[in-house]
Amino acid sequence: MSRLPEDSSKQLQQLRREHDKLDKKVQEFETQRWLSPVEEAEVKRLKRLKLAKRDRMRLLGAEL
Repeated sequence: MSRLPEDSSKQLQQLRREHDKLDKKVQEFETQRWLSPVEEAEVKRLKRLKLAKRDRMRLLGAEL
């Protein structure tokens, strides 16, 4: 079984925590009945950040 270097493992854990926080924020917005244009823009921004975190997690996972 391959192991991530400790530094990469810590980065991966941090990225997961950040991704989860972003996901919770998006979910909070999506429970609202309607969103203002500013809120819609914020949801899009949060989703882009989530994707960037996920991409980084995949890269770290591929560094085995």
